Amino acid sequence: MSYTANYTDEFGHTREVSITEDDSALALQNDYREVIRKYDPKRVTFKRVQAKAGEALHLKVTVHAPSHYLTTKEDTTPKSCDSMTVDIICYPGYPLKAISAFYAADHYLASPNVFRSGNACIDTWIPFTSSLITVVDKLVRDMIHDPSVTRYDSMANSGVAQWHQDGVRSGRFPTIRPKLLYAPEMTPLPPRRTTSRPLATPPPLPKRNH
Repeated sequence: MSYTANYTDEFGHTREVSITEDDSALALQNDYREVIRKYDPKRVTFKRVQAKAGEALHLKVTVHAPSHYLTTKEDTTPKSCDSMTVDIICYPGYPLKAISAFYAADHYLASPNVFRSGNACIDTWIPFTSSLITVVDKLVRDMIHDPSVTRYDSMANSGVAQWHQDGVRSGRFPTIRPKLLYAPEMTPLPPRRTTSRPLATPPPLPKRNH
């Protein structure tokens, strides 16, 4: 089986591209591994959920940091919480096919970029540019109310826009430094000791007998 989509390059030329089922599964596997590696497990945790028919991967991503939520479509008063969870679903045909993301309808993120239904507003999906990695990065930063990922020009819930902007101006948002979401950098190896004696040229590898 193969999957196809229209791809528009940086010059505005559109053409049809396709990937095989194996290519899609491999791309998703690689991006999932990269996402797990990227974040500090004390701040961002991932739980795989049994995928349903028509799904390739279902993740619950939780940010363990102060956030705010709403409880109904009519709710306009954000409430504080110590963590926030979003569901992310990838589909067969990834990365040509877009990802979907949503919060619980009775506990969804108070954000200008989250619909009152709880569905997260993800930017336009661009094959070979958009990915699980880019989606997770935007969502985890949105969950700490990081204004660097907020789209005030394309709002899903304008009712919390002023509240969000006031939080940014007052210094309350983001609720933690975004850098704290990510895995700490690996400690560099100590510098290799040098010697004043010249290094001998290693002997050649033994030749294979035919």
